[in-house]
Amino acid sequence: MRKLTARSGVTVATSIAHFANDVPLTLLPAVLPILIKEFDLSYAAAGAVITASAFFMTSLQAVTGYVADRWNRITFLLLGLTTLGVGAILIGFSTNYVQLLAFACLMGIGGSVFHPIGYSLLSDAFESGNRGKALGLGSAAGDIAVPVAFATSGFLVLFLGWRSLFVLWGLIAIIVAVILPLIIKEPRKKGFHSNATDNSTKTIVRTLIPVIIIMSLAAASYRIASSFTTTYLTDFFGLSIESANLILALMMVVGTVGSIVGGTLIDKLGEKNTVTAEMVMLGVLSMVSVYISDVYFLSGMICIIGFFMLGVWPSFYSVIARSTTLGARAFMYGILFAVAWSFGSFFPYISGVCADIFGLQVIYILIGFLSLVAAFTAYFTFKK
Repeated sequence: MRKLTARSGVTVATSIAHFANDVPLTLLPAVLPILIKEFDLSYAAAGAVITASAFFMTSLQAVTGYVADRWNRITFLLLGLTTLGVGAILIGFSTNYVQLLAFACLMGIGGSVFHPIGYSLLSDAFESGNRGKALGLGSAAGDIAVPVAFATSGFLVLFLGWRSLFVLWGLIAIIVAVILPLIIKEPRKKGFHSNATDNSTKTIVRTLIPVIIIMSLAAASYRIASSFTTTYLTDFFGLSIESANLILALMMVVGTVGSIVGGTLIDKLGEKNTVTAEMVMLGVLSMVSVYISDVYFLSGMICIIGFFMLGVWPSFYSVIARSTTLGARAFMYGILFAVAWSFGSFFPYISGVCADIFGLQVIYILIGFLSLVAAFTAYFTFKK
């Protein structure tokens, strides 16, 4: 019973931390139109704020994962969430573009700490079983932050103003950071090692390289969908921005359910079958959506696409966990997150160029192609 309680504590603590970490990071794109008017920004300058924050968050995850394996992860997570919270609060007090950019970078630096640590803590706690379900729940807590940020920022800005919104979520992040050490403790590490003690380095590399490739393709698909779905719905179907953002939020909510279901499927079907099936479904549905002319039908299809787009991620986390052991896990999570999301960050621009040439419908053709390539790669490279 004590072991189950400890596991539950890790699940609850990492889920809360994931949510508190991702909401402030998502606020920047959610209130971007307001920031453009407030600071009289060009679209390029506004995009640079989001890009800079995202760059620090993704690129530093290998470094934060490396440090986490050699330090107390709970203390490091407290520091990361606090840094993120301070950055968010300072954004609320920024008076010019330079300050806004600098504090967004600070928020990104703080945000780089959670993912390698959170998933390594979950993987360690569920070493003996039910890991897939736990990783699915932990992933869902971050996924739900996206629709919460987009869906609530609109009316909260009317009552609080955008500055108070950043201060509010910054304070929440700091409060969560302080509470975390009261819920969970750092397990005693038996030593720094990876599965190199049990398997050859060649075997580990052969296992993780396909994961990096497929994660990168999945990240690219996510970036394309999250960047252009709203524009696609407004430009081609005449929806208002509010309605299009609502559909995007619903897509993420359904994706949250997909993460939980996907995590559960891992324990039953294994990572190979789960990834292959979900990426095939994502690819086929994305290709089919190009030919849908009814906006209501398309909206439903987009939500289903979100189910598979986010539902596949717990499988990646599970493969990483299975390929590493205590002492090296946070570092491996950090490397794969940094590579995959950095690769994916190029695709809003690439898909935008393709859309200028072929039309905006091409975004879902790209998602379909990338997803089917990922499914093919998983089927022939993942072990059962």
